[in-house]
Amino acid sequence: MPILLRNLSLLVGITLAVPAFGNCLTANETKQGVLLTREAPFYSVFYKPDGPVLTEQRLMERDGSLQPVSAVYVHPLLVEKRVSASGTHELKYANAIALDDLPEKKNWQSDTTLFINGKESDSGTTSMRFDGWGEETIASCSYKVWAINSRLKLTELPPIIFEQYYSPELHLVLRSVRLSTANQPLSEVRFDRFQIGWGN
Repeated sequence: MPILLRNLSLLVGITLAVPAFGNCLTANETKQGVLLTREAPFYSVFYKPDGPVLTEQRLMERDGSLQPVSAVYVHPLLVEKRVSASGTHELKYANAIALDDLPEKKNWQSDTTLFINGKESDSGTTSMRFDGWGEETIASCSYKVWAINSRLKLTELPPIIFEQYYSPELHLVLRSVRLSTANQPLSEVRFDRFQIGWGN
């Protein structure tokens, strides 16, 4: 897919650039886009606001190769569309995306439909639960975060469960942990460094 190859070359170029040190991210800077990188195993993601949505360009190491993925989020906690070498996956939510007041409301839920390459494939529910406040550190900078338990349960698939650590100041998820149905950690993405902007 040409767009994935283009994104791959751009991300490889930017991740080789020297990151900025000495300054912590601000909400205003994230509007320019921010690149978050984990060194090992390699995982790099570029987030940038685009009107009411957040776009993502991701590059990750899997099975000895670098694999690009692009995505669109209707809210930083909630993916709407993901494009990879395996195709396009879209999630449509029946309820309004009301997540900014999760600390007060504690819970959010919506009926959800999965489309694969434009065709309806499955349906179920998406739920979010506020589990409290915490703190995340990237490159010696600390940020207050919400701990959010998110669960996607579709009829034909086992539940997809994450604990996400979301900075309401930066409007970014700074760490995520994939959980088993018994709430045991399966994998984690935690970043080592950041870089502001992307010269594309």
